[in-house]
Amino acid sequence: MFKSLNAIQSAIVEVGITRPKLVLVGALIVTIVLLVALVLRVTVDTDPENMLSSSHPVRVLNNSIAEEFGAKNMLVLGIVDDEGVLNPGTLANAARLVEDIKALDRVESEGVISFASITAVPEGDLSEADVDRIAADIAGNPLLGNRVISEDVMALAIYIPLKEKGDVNGVAAEVDGLVSVHTLAGDGGHFLAGLPLAEEKFGRDMFIQMALLAPLAGMLIFLLMLYFFRKLVLVVAAMLVAMLSVVWTMGLLTGTGFTLHIMSSMIPIFLMPIAVLDSIHILSEFFERYPQTQDRSTTLRLVYKELATPITFTSLTTAVAFASLAIAPIPPVQVFGLFVALGVFFAWLLTMLFLPAFIMLLGEEGLRRSIKGDAESGSKALTGALRGMGRFTVGKPIILPVLFIVLVIVAIPGMMKISVNDNPVRWFKSGSEIRLAIEAVNDLFPGVYNANLIIEGAGPATLTSPEMVSQLLALQERMAEVSIVGQVTSYADLVTNGAGQDAVPRTQGQIERSLDAVFDSSQGALASALISPDYRRANVQISMKSGDNKSMQRVLDEADAFLAANPFPAGTNAEWAGETYLNLVWQDKMVSGMLKAFLSTFAVVFVLMIVLFRSLRWAVLAILPLSATILLVYGVIGFIGKDYDMPIAVLSTLVLGIAIDFAIHFIQRYRQLVEEEGSTVLALKRIYEEPARAITRNALIIALGFVPMFFASLTPYIIVGIFMASIMVLSWVASLALLPSIIKLFQRGEVEVVEA
Repeated sequence: MFKSLNAIQSAIVEVGITRPKLVLVGALIVTIVLLVALVLRVTVDTDPENMLSSSHPVRVLNNSIAEEFGAKNMLVLGIVDDEGVLNPGTLANAARLVEDIKALDRVESEGVISFASITAVPEGDLSEADVDRIAADIAGNPLLGNRVISEDVMALAIYIPLKEKGDVNGVAAEVDGLVSVHTLAGDGGHFLAGLPLAEEKFGRDMFIQMALLAPLAGMLIFLLMLYFFRKLVLVVAAMLVAMLSVVWTMGLLTGTGFTLHIMSSMIPIFLMPIAVLDSIHILSEFFERYPQTQDRSTTLRLVYKELATPITFTSLTTAVAFASLAIAPIPPVQVFGLFVALGVFFAWLLTMLFLPAFIMLLGEEGLRRSIKGDAESGSKALTGALRGMGRFTVGKPIILPVLFIVLVIVAIPGMMKISVNDNPVRWFKSGSEIRLAIEAVNDLFPGVYNANLIIEGAGPATLTSPEMVSQLLALQERMAEVSIVGQVTSYADLVTNGAGQDAVPRTQGQIERSLDAVFDSSQGALASALISPDYRRANVQISMKSGDNKSMQRVLDEADAFLAANPFPAGTNAEWAGETYLNLVWQDKMVSGMLKAFLSTFAVVFVLMIVLFRSLRWAVLAILPLSATILLVYGVIGFIGKDYDMPIAVLSTLVLGIAIDFAIHFIQRYRQLVEEEGSTVLALKRIYEEPARAITRNALIIALGFVPMFFASLTPYIIVGIFMASIMVLSWVASLALLPSIIKLFQRGEVEVVEA
């Protein structure tokens, strides 16, 4: 197998060496085509529904109830009045504002809910008597009263359903403009909230972050490589490999019709540092050997003969880790994994083909000048530090393994503390405008987060029976006791309150007549949002003040416990829906999918190590530093109280393929040096020179490539940046400190050659 692999690798490299102009022209053509595709076809998608497949039952149900019970895309306009909203000026202006909002093209006018949905508001100026009547009508309506006027009467809310999600910011701008026209007495400000607005803002910010962070990461990587090598032309070559890999990958992504999601937006950030890694090893070894041969083609052939196989396997393990995300049941995660894996392949191909072609086209004299003075490039200081590390780890091999074992034991209680939880609103930083608006809604009104319990009966008689209505009211009463629940509304409220009833009517006919009366009244739109006209299907609306997964799960558990003890009448089916529930579903699926992906990747990487090293022992040694790193990081995550959310779940799998690269290069070079020197001592001494420098450069470059994400405005980017940078640093320490210590302990009994 290795003979065939070596033959393929050599053939690719030889094309780069012998036909460099053809390679560069071909790369240029592919780049132009895919760059055009990237620019012309890029679209952004932040709809949480798309985290599930279009055929998923929860998504299908969500779309069904949106059609049947009204628009699901709701904005909430909150208006605060320092003098209290129950005054003639505020109510009159607010009523005119409501009518103007209804007139907006992209607003579902019939579904707008406000205090004007409860009571008739005269045109023109209002009297104190009008205000008293309006206040009484609001207070007497338990369905909408606390939803449209806050309990402290300092704020009012207008619920604005959108015909579609497109250009939510445009609608928000129009609403803001209307608010400014209708001046309110004692104006305390206003705010707009709602998940559609948060999603669109996230999409806009995501696009901006990608446009800013990817170039910044590229610049930092470039500067660090320039510091390491002090050879501009060759550093440019490595950066070109990275940039071409990014352009090809993103161009193919958008060109084939895929949208830019939160996951795929991170592809450039991930791919940029990964794509330069192999180039660093090639360049490092090239610098070492070129002064001896003074011939580019000879040097390149020697370098690639030595490094091509470990480069191929590190690329393969990285690609496998990303490709494993294809088994995750989340479409955007699948796309991210497959396209980064493709990007890793592009980086490998460009390293094997483009990089030697680029070097071959450099002028001989210029190349020699660029090599001159390498000793002053900063390698001396780095080599000195690495040699000191080597003397300690090899001289006292028992200390670090024991230290890592102790740290892992300490980390275990932290890992047990990790809980699965997320909330898309927390993807914005604390104090951001959108979070402040949502917090305001949750403080003043029942809550911006919604879940729906969809009840379907075998026939009309099922849902309109007195027993069913009574049971539903009891469920609502129980759910209202949950602290995070702001309000529970159902058609049962229409029967007992909306139709002026003090109690549940005794007969089905009375219940149906009560519902008919509500349908025929000014609150007909509200009735259609709670029960179908044929009385076969109902929508129980649960408003919550928290959108965390834990909060949604608590609501589910409380409802399930009640229904287990007090079941609905026979023939009744109940299913959960709503965006908050949908978020819980896809995140639960993501966690289970990521666990499968993690275990699968771990197994595949382990098998690849056995194939590469042809040894079970060396495969185990290669996995040990990575395993220790992951355990330590998860221990820290648990101790600091960080939830196991989407970024953490996805990255857990990815680090397997990235961090293992250090161990692969270390073991492969160590085994080669043992063959050359005939001594484990001399091999371990030499490993802390150029091989260790290359591994260190790789770790620093990857870690630095994620540093710009520390300063992102979106928390998922920040989490990814901190997590990946930490993993890289710890993996580097484990590979250059823990691994040689273990090797030394394993090989103590072997004959060692001592320098004369």
